[in-house]
Amino acid sequence: MKIDINEVLKELNDQQRAAVVHENGPLFVVAGAGTGKTKTLTARIAYLIEEKNVHPEEILGVTFTNKAAREIRERVNQMINPKSMGSWLYTFHAFCLKVLKTHASSLNLGYLNTFSVIDEDDARKIVRDILKDMELDKAYRYQEVRSSISKFKTHMITEFRDDDYYDILENYQSYLQSEQLMDFDDLLIYTNRLLRDNETIRTYYQNHFKHILVDEFQDTDKIQYEIIKQLKSNNNSVFVVGDPDQSIYGFRGARYNNNLLFVNDFNAKTIVLDKNYRSTNNILKTANRFISKNHSRNTEKALQSDLGDGYPVSFNRLETDYNETEFVSGEIKNLVRNYGYKYEEIAVLYRNNNLSRLFEYEFRQTNIPYVIYGGLSFYDRKEVKDILAYLRVIINPNLNFYLKRIINTPSRKIGLTTINRLEDFANENNLSLFDAIPKISLSGAANSALKTFYNLIINMQEKLNHLTEITDIIDIIAKDSGYEAMLKESKDDADRERLYNVRELKTVFRLGSWKYEGSTNIEIILNILDEIALYTDQDKNSDEEDTVKLATVHQVKGLEFRAVFIVVFEETIFPSNMSLETRGALEEERRVAYVAITRAKERLYITNARRRLIYGERKFLNESPFIREMTESNKLDAIKEKAIKYTFTDESFKQGDKISHDIFGVGVVVQISEDVLTVAFSVEHGVKKLIKDHPAITKVK
Repeated sequence: MKIDINEVLKELNDQQRAAVVHENGPLFVVAGAGTGKTKTLTARIAYLIEEKNVHPEEILGVTFTNKAAREIRERVNQMINPKSMGSWLYTFHAFCLKVLKTHASSLNLGYLNTFSVIDEDDARKIVRDILKDMELDKAYRYQEVRSSISKFKTHMITEFRDDDYYDILENYQSYLQSEQLMDFDDLLIYTNRLLRDNETIRTYYQNHFKHILVDEFQDTDKIQYEIIKQLKSNNNSVFVVGDPDQSIYGFRGARYNNNLLFVNDFNAKTIVLDKNYRSTNNILKTANRFISKNHSRNTEKALQSDLGDGYPVSFNRLETDYNETEFVSGEIKNLVRNYGYKYEEIAVLYRNNNLSRLFEYEFRQTNIPYVIYGGLSFYDRKEVKDILAYLRVIINPNLNFYLKRIINTPSRKIGLTTINRLEDFANENNLSLFDAIPKISLSGAANSALKTFYNLIINMQEKLNHLTEITDIIDIIAKDSGYEAMLKESKDDADRERLYNVRELKTVFRLGSWKYEGSTNIEIILNILDEIALYTDQDKNSDEEDTVKLATVHQVKGLEFRAVFIVVFEETIFPSNMSLETRGALEEERRVAYVAITRAKERLYITNARRRLIYGERKFLNESPFIREMTESNKLDAIKEKAIKYTFTDESFKQGDKISHDIFGVGVVVQISEDVLTVAFSVEHGVKKLIKDHPAITKVK
């Protein structure tokens, strides 16, 4: 049933209403976390149709996910159904597909308007086949090549690491065109090219769309921004909604600078939505204080709420990583038993996926139902299963199922044809695959590859028998098999995290060696493998909806929870070491933490540990320097916090200079890279990378 648009406007606050009824030129609605972004955007569409008599076909609304597009469409339909049915409410890719299905033939690349779109899995398979045809499949991993091609096409990288990649790209694009196929990147690239180079088509869409609305603008990349520019004319208006403080997808190509470019390129007015309807003021004060440390913010905003101050933010420094997990599980139990919380209203957030394992273990022990939100449980990740499969084969090489998983992982030129012939030979002679390898006679290359694999397993068995440290078996497998080299040499960012997961297995085996002390190495490994199998089986049998969410921050962007735990909040982890390399990376890391903070509605806990098992070794860690930026008074013992504001000084540093740090004491500058100093402190604190303008640093004259 249609509702009165005036009633819709009455439900908006002054800032939201001003955005909805805006008429004079382009507008950037800076919508802070929890300020009613979607409500404002949908009210704008309803207002244009009902009050301004804009035909739905003349409205283009684009966002980033099918879920978001569907939510916007459903909300508008509820307001003014059926008038909104003709609106163009799509994801960027869906909009581009619609354009190209009408005009692809105008690209002059041989495409018909009936072309097909391939998904990422199909794109990888095509690259794999091209590598085989070019006889490069032994030199490069197809997953890595596909990732590099995508980054090159979308301008995330400007050149390939190897000249072969240019030929691979040319063959890949030629194949797609000859087969009337486009990948997801092509949809954006070709639409931008079409609008840029074909004045007739560009003018048609500029005149067709009287109003262009963009959701989650802070996540746009270079090509998406260019498409918006191509659609803008003097005859239409552009209305974008986003929060620069929540721009956390730089690794996917999102360009933070688009927020400033839009205001300048479009001469846009800005309206800030700062009334938060999600969180209490103690949470918002922490968020505001913290994000204000980002000096590149072009729009200042301070979120505020009518929900009262609420509970103070809880900062908790525990002695060990186990104490941290026990604290978190204890607090969750307390919230559920004594405060009426449901498990589904609670989230545990961490920076990287490899940090989930310890919390998974603790929650199993304490019977807290949980789900890995938007990802896989630690033991379900491919790299973890691969290494564990190696372990099983080393202990019992007659386990054909596990041997088939690893025989060509990483690639060692043992193809499916060779494996099939090996299986046939083994079956005919009543042998396991492993026992069949030294007995089968194949052609030169295949025979050599099989014998090399056979000797690899034999050598690993020998090393296992002489180990004094059980954790070393993980290093042996990773290095001797080539698995570690495969991940290290990859340019795919995801492979870096996979390497961390492999190394995290050392912690699992360190704990197992303590638990089963006195047993043989093989007994320890078998006990650990049995425990893991039991855990993963329990995971698969859990289908409860009322579950705590374990997730990285990126996976819960846009969601909210009554209680949020931000865990493992420690130096070198959050922010990461790599983020200290450039100021822009550190600011994005700060935005990631800001997103985590603003997921909380009522209670926010931030936890860390002094001592933690990292890759099987006990490490002493400082708490995250971000904690200083979140608190009014410094929590670290005997140190008073001064106002933290990055001020750019003309003070220069050179190698050999002495500096004084509020926490680490006096150190010597050993390396300088742009704004980052590498400083050697005492043995207790070691070598640190620090922004030279950090307020904790002073130069010793």
